Amino acid sequence: MVRSFSFPILLISLLFVTISLSSLNTQTPLWLTKYHFSVWQVGIVGSSYFVGNLVGALVANWLISKLNVKKTYAGTCILFAIATLGMSLSINLICWSFWRFLIGIACAITWIIVESCILVTSRSKNRGRMFAIYMTVYYLGTVFGQGLLRYFPKTIIYFALVVVLLMILAILFIFLTNYHLPVRKKKIFNIKPMLMYQPARLGLIGCIIAGMIIGAIYSLLPAYYEYLGFSDDQVANWMILVIASGLIAQIPVGYLADKYGTLWVLVVDSFFFVFACFMIINNHFVIFSTIIIGATIYTVYPLSMAWACSTVNKQDIVLMNQTMLLVNTLGSLVAPAIISIFMNEFGNNYLFVSFIVIALYFIAVLVLNSKKYAMEA
Repeated sequence: MVRSFSFPILLISLLFVTISLSSLNTQTPLWLTKYHFSVWQVGIVGSSYFVGNLVGALVANWLISKLNVKKTYAGTCILFAIATLGMSLSINLICWSFWRFLIGIACAITWIIVESCILVTSRSKNRGRMFAIYMTVYYLGTVFGQGLLRYFPKTIIYFALVVVLLMILAILFIFLTNYHLPVRKKKIFNIKPMLMYQPARLGLIGCIIAGMIIGAIYSLLPAYYEYLGFSDDQVANWMILVIASGLIAQIPVGYLADKYGTLWVLVVDSFFFVFACFMIINNHFVIFSTIIIGATIYTVYPLSMAWACSTVNKQDIVLMNQTMLLVNTLGSLVAPAIISIFMNEFGNNYLFVSFIVIALYFIAVLVLNSKKYAMEA
């Protein structure tokens, strides 16, 4: 029996991890540009983090079955802290890619633990509300991480020591909970049945699209602002604007999806996203367009996740959750590396051109499958 206080304590622990990750995600490309790394090198380091996400998603079940929720969670926090400290040892492409890879493993396992705890302890009537609270806390932590970035030390080693402190707090709080996840009889994570499950296909595609764009936002958008000549504080403010817009949009967009259907809300979301990217490329209403970008793209993943999970039986929800994280990570892995190469060749605006191409493809897939979805619904 999970005690009622376990859920808020779990989210407080997650908050410390998210603050660390958010600040580090923005500061890393800023450090790289200051040390004269090229755009494609920044993209490689960014992609290495998502490779770690992929590996973490694959080994999470095995680790949890060998240890337990608390020990696995604590171990990932320790790994996060060690990897961040490791970034201060030497500044080169291979080392930083390796450390970011380890951080990616730690974060993926943390997310799977938190989301699985929610999934197995919630009921169908309150699962949506619990996930909305979870996503809100996650984005709050992301906003706090951006806001606190100006108060973090700029020297890598001292920055890492602050992260170590936050990880210690996260470990202390997780040991106050009493979550226990069921151990699957089959230890091998078989992704194929979930990928081939037709009713969840559009939700999975949405997770990939969200991963591609959000991965590029975290990996390349700070470097984009840096190359425009913005100061570190200005970069943090713009990132706050993007993420805070996604935070504020969670509840109203979720309400609209419940009322009008997830598919058409995703279509409208994507159209507004494309419009905002066009506006930024042409340097019109940049602040308003940035708000639209955050409010639209940050709602695609939770909508797609809820959509896909609603199509499977309860015993398969955790497996579907892992599958979605994997496909989301694959999108996050591929996009920054490829987009950074084109940005290096054709200019920084290609970041938003690529966003438009990806979003238009998603719109086409949704519209072309709208009749089939309506029949299944």
